[in-house]
Amino acid sequence: MSAFLRRLSAVRMPVWSAPLALLGASLLSYGVLLPWLGFYWDDWAFVWISQKLGPEGLARYFSTNRPIWGLLYPLSTALVGSSPLGWQIFGLVWHWLSAVSLWGAVRALWPKHAEAALWISLLYVVYPGFDQQAIAITYGHFFIVLTLFFSSYMFTALAFRQPRRAALWTVLALLTSLANLMMMEYFFVLELLRAVWLWVLAGESALPARERLRQTLRRGLPYALLFLGAAVWRAFFFRFQTQNYELGLLTQLQSAPLNTLAQLAWTVVRDVFVVSFGAWAHAFRLPDAAVFGARTLQLFAALVTAAAGLTGLYLGLTRAESPRAAWAKPALLLGGAGLLLGGWPFWLTGLPVGLEYPNSRFTLSFVLGASFWVAGLIAWLPLRRWMRVGLLAVLVAAAVGMHFQDANAYRREWNFQKALFWQLSWRAPGITPGTALLFNDLPLDFCSDNTLTAPLNWIYAPDNRTQAMSYMLYFPSVRVGRGLPALQSGLPIEQNYLAAWFSGNTSRVLALTFSPPGCLRVLDPAVDAHTSLLPELMRQSAALSDWGWIESGPQQPAAPDPAIFGPEPPHNWCYYYQKAELARQEQDWQTVADLGQEAFALSDHPNDPAERLPFIEGYAHVGDLERALALTEEAHQITPLMQPALCRLWGRIANDLPDDPAAAAASGQVRTDLGCPAESALNDSREKTQ
Repeated sequence: MSAFLRRLSAVRMPVWSAPLALLGASLLSYGVLLPWLGFYWDDWAFVWISQKLGPEGLARYFSTNRPIWGLLYPLSTALVGSSPLGWQIFGLVWHWLSAVSLWGAVRALWPKHAEAALWISLLYVVYPGFDQQAIAITYGHFFIVLTLFFSSYMFTALAFRQPRRAALWTVLALLTSLANLMMMEYFFVLELLRAVWLWVLAGESALPARERLRQTLRRGLPYALLFLGAAVWRAFFFRFQTQNYELGLLTQLQSAPLNTLAQLAWTVVRDVFVVSFGAWAHAFRLPDAAVFGARTLQLFAALVTAAAGLTGLYLGLTRAESPRAAWAKPALLLGGAGLLLGGWPFWLTGLPVGLEYPNSRFTLSFVLGASFWVAGLIAWLPLRRWMRVGLLAVLVAAAVGMHFQDANAYRREWNFQKALFWQLSWRAPGITPGTALLFNDLPLDFCSDNTLTAPLNWIYAPDNRTQAMSYMLYFPSVRVGRGLPALQSGLPIEQNYLAAWFSGNTSRVLALTFSPPGCLRVLDPAVDAHTSLLPELMRQSAALSDWGWIESGPQQPAAPDPAIFGPEPPHNWCYYYQKAELARQEQDWQTVADLGQEAFALSDHPNDPAERLPFIEGYAHVGDLERALALTEEAHQITPLMQPALCRLWGRIANDLPDDPAAAAASGQVRTDLGCPAESALNDSREKTQ
């Protein structure tokens, strides 16, 4: 054993192995749950627009914020298509390639310090402040920009080190810099870090400070002119520069300069601390055992252990440098400058930087500075090499564990999305075009109502390739007054989706709720508009809802694409509930009763007392009043809040069966047992249920 360890200690990993090590770190961080991830946030819009509206739709979508991306996205979407797995691989690969380009840039900056390039790029690729890797279409393209940006810095260093090819490297550096400046705003101000980069390069010649400054200015002049030109274009020629985000800081400086500057200083200090030390402290959070489960916890522990062991082993087998590496102080300088420059797109616009979704996306502008800073600090500290290696291994392992926790949250949310749309397709085989769907606040972290509008249109209007959208999905809690005018009948709805437009009316609405483990429910206007189990806004939405907008037998029944959503789930309780609701809508009472027999025979069971309502009504209509009353009692025993819904339901049953004395007697029994108010007889209860 000792002989093996001696031989192992003599092994040194070649420099070229670093990109492979970065790939391994990427796979451990982002690849373990990759096959079980899907689409989130803006990714849904991008993939739907690309597939249904084509390059022209993408160009319209990006025309008001990032027009150059309107040229890039058609290329990537044509290549990857609509496969969630394909896009997840796309995002991971570009994240890795950006790390490789950063490694190359630092290698060109410090050719004699391979350790510096490895440490900095390793900390970059596992950086724990960014938790949106699973939003792969959006951030895969961000990482394309970062790859170009880091490559530009590499070309700048090569132009310095290879004078004979300086012109070629400078042209390549300018082109890749221009790509960053024109594509997006996140890394725009980071271009100014190039001055520090050139200063560090010039410092190797032991020149006097004045000559060093002169060289830095001379070499930086082309980049400064390019930056100035791009800034002028954005400020004066790009008319949508402030379309989405106003430069609020400038207005505040005019009205209250001293207070604004003080607040700005505090914000800068706080954000720099959060994205550097705070982000790495955040990585050490432990998973919630109640959410993870035993197997997932075991996988988490195995990943963290493997990451620590493999990182420590690899770093231990790389060539050692001096106790206090020569690159430590320049790395701290570059890191500090990068942290101070990275936040200006957000400080100018007042956007809050944080470590939680969705504000964690802003940390991407700080990752470069944070990676240099942390690596430089570890190299500067008076520690033995094994302690430095151990510290890096612990940091990497913690980051890998955090990314696994994040991926698991995205996995659960993807399962939620799949359940939502499969159940919706079971309940509503077709929906009349022009219908707006009003949902409760769904328990989603990485999707909004705007997000889910794209798959809704994809599933229910697969052949619509026009700018006129067929459907819109709203959360009334956030959209009333913002797209959704009010929860009143007869009001026009006009919604801009950038690449398309929805025109509808509040008289053409479906109200729905979905709160797992309960099933998706299309609300019954005669019953749910009066139940205290729902929030007030959803009761108002239920009053507008009309089941008539659901088409029970369309020529082409809606069905989620298995290539995206996976195969149809097993027919559990929710399947039979949805089909029973559809049969209730058609007043096919025997089918409702038959479905009830199958449903209640399952090992599965209802998770919401309201899920008994269609079966109560079905059993009552086919004469099985004993079963209907038993289900009524069960629902009321679960929660007395079911009383209004049950009272109104039995009022409707009595009205629908006026010549059935047994039904009248059962209705009267329910009214007595539940203490139903007299008005619950609902002489008009037939409304809006057809």
